[in-house]
Amino acid sequence: KDTAILIDLPGPKIRMGKLSEDYITINKGDIIKLTDKRIVSDEKNIFINYPYLCKDIKPKSSVYIDDGKIKLKIIRKLNGRELEAEVLTGGILKPEKGINFPDSVLSIQSVTDNDKKFLKFGAEHGVDMFAVSFVRSVEDILDVKNFLKNECGGKEFLIIAKIEKLEALKNIDKIARVADAVMVARGDLGVEAPVENIPLEQKKIISAANFYKKPVITATQMLLSMVENESPTRAEVTDVSNAIFDGTDAVMLSEETAVGKYPAEAVKYMSKIIRTTEKSAIYNKIYKLRNAAEYSGGRHGLNALEMQTQDISYIIAEMSVSASKLLKNSIIAAITRSGYTANLISSLKPHVPILAIVPDESVKRKLSLSYGVSCTVMKNTEFQNIDLKDVVDLISAGLRIAGHKCFDYVILTGGVPLGEPGSTDFVKIIKLPVK
Repeated sequence: KDTAILIDLPGPKIRMGKLSEDYITINKGDIIKLTDKRIVSDEKNIFINYPYLCKDIKPKSSVYIDDGKIKLKIIRKLNGRELEAEVLTGGILKPEKGINFPDSVLSIQSVTDNDKKFLKFGAEHGVDMFAVSFVRSVEDILDVKNFLKNECGGKEFLIIAKIEKLEALKNIDKIARVADAVMVARGDLGVEAPVENIPLEQKKIISAANFYKKPVITATQMLLSMVENESPTRAEVTDVSNAIFDGTDAVMLSEETAVGKYPAEAVKYMSKIIRTTEKSAIYNKIYKLRNAAEYSGGRHGLNALEMQTQDISYIIAEMSVSASKLLKNSIIAAITRSGYTANLISSLKPHVPILAIVPDESVKRKLSLSYGVSCTVMKNTEFQNIDLKDVVDLISAGLRIAGHKCFDYVILTGGVPLGEPGSTDFVKIIKLPVK
């Protein structure tokens, strides 16, 4: 099975420094100093590796350490390099833990020099996707795309915007328009935003990605108990299922498979939850209502038809999905050089399989995020001279490879000439078998 490779860029992760001991304990009510001077930290003085600490962090601002386990409130600025803070929530502090400033606007760039090294490395070693951490605005996504275009040979990669900052939530529409995919990164988001808001913010992010026809990943702590236990909790199963009802295209495991005791079992449980949810009657009902709502009133006064009027590929995608609802035992097949049309069809969540005919393995792997899409590859040289008989033969072979049963109809989308990028302009219904 082909699996896409993703590099998760570290971004500007702000951390405290090393400690004088293995750990220290700070207590509620303690008064401590925060500094950007590179010192060994102790109970009274903590080094933070942020050069704009005293410039950006104002009195009364919050400081969270170790994913919010320890909380501080800034009292005052002592000088150009030191702040005084009160401990609101104490605890045990270990070295080099992450720091969050949830209610401060930071001067640091979201795409760091270190990120650029990883971008170059990934481009040279066949990576398919990059996830951009701590995105704040659409400019962060454009910076990555421009760097890859100008410094990494111009090859196209899938750029995923991780939504984990309050600023990103405010700019979610602009970010979802420009990014190739979106991730609901609930770890840092749960530190930046009040934890009780996370279900609501998750729905907003998924809704924006769905509206702009971008794949969306829901991540963090989905089956966390399986780090230690062989089966998930009822609450975790419900969480995964609800993310699917919300409209997510993919769900992500992290600790469960990276350091957990039962990585294979976690994947199996996740797969079972997904399949059970997607087969349910309520899932079908939700998507009928959601697709209808896009036409009656979308985001900020736009509806889907108004937004996509100039995009013929979108109209073709709509027509193919409509046909699949009328033709029993059908499959949608898309001839697509970039994967764009297949992803548009996928965004409409049809209840039939989607087979994408693509020119290379790279496009095939990028479509792994798109809901319900299987791929078959026709090499570039053949792709340029493809004809309808080739397509039917390829569809039959692709269906066998993907493990699909026989179908009565193929709803084919493509453009004339076949395989030409950006030319998608027809839907053709083929009755099988072709004589």
